[in-house]
Amino acid sequence: MTVGQWGSSYERSAGKHDPAGAARPQGDRVRAAARDRLLARVRTDVIPGLEELADPAADPADLMAVADRHSRRLRGELERSEGGSALLGVDLADPACSTDREWLRGHLHDTALQILEFIAGDGFGTGLPAPKIAQLAGGAARDLHDWVESEQSAVEPELLPELELITRQAGTLHPRVELEVGTIGASPTSEQVEALTGAVREAVNNARKHANASHVIVHVECDDDGRTAITVTDDGTGIDHEQVRSAGGLGVKGSIVGRMNRIGGHASLQDAPGGGTRVTLVSPRPRS
Repeated sequence: MTVGQWGSSYERSAGKHDPAGAARPQGDRVRAAARDRLLARVRTDVIPGLEELADPAADPADLMAVADRHSRRLRGELERSEGGSALLGVDLADPACSTDREWLRGHLHDTALQILEFIAGDGFGTGLPAPKIAQLAGGAARDLHDWVESEQSAVEPELLPELELITRQAGTLHPRVELEVGTIGASPTSEQVEALTGAVREAVNNARKHANASHVIVHVECDDDGRTAITVTDDGTGIDHEQVRSAGGLGVKGSIVGRMNRIGGHASLQDAPGGGTRVTLVSPRPRS
């Protein structure tokens, strides 16, 4: 089966980001309105910060200073919203909105915040020149804009194309990031695709940022009943289990374990054979 032939056979429910799918009609309307406001704030507040960095003629010190300012602001927003009721100035006090808050927190942490902190921190230490850094920022801005547009137009995410995009983007920062596709049966739901790919993105980011990995392999398998298993294996420095246990809501706890828990799946981190880390993600069989 080719990537182009891969497609979701499941209908997107009214509660797209609600694993229980149990929101009342009024709750659905509240969630939809809040989600639209959140996406609008991403377009007006977050994307311009990335676009500001897409200047190939800029001085590296200026790019780092701008990235640092935007990354501190965004991290502050994401950390304040943990367990709170607001994100990017949007009131999410209604319980029906809590899932959407976590969904957007995770996506912004794994995309915009990662590239901003990369540029503000170790980006130029990797030897990348300013034009390449600017290209990365511009690409991140376009990707985030396309994501907002796809969310508002209810475009179904597809697993393999999303994984290809993640590994291709990561390959601009990693020496070697590979996608291995095993047996592919039925497609997971769009909700599961979003959770799985978000967790994969965070695992790949962690391999670069924290494990100093030089090689990352993303392997995916789907059963005929739609149960999906993905492993992300790196050759880095390995797991600090105590640090993982004591971590806050962003990162491993929120963007990997929390994502999988919210869809009824699970995630685990183990030492990889021969050194490094293996992250295993398993989604449940889609409900019929």
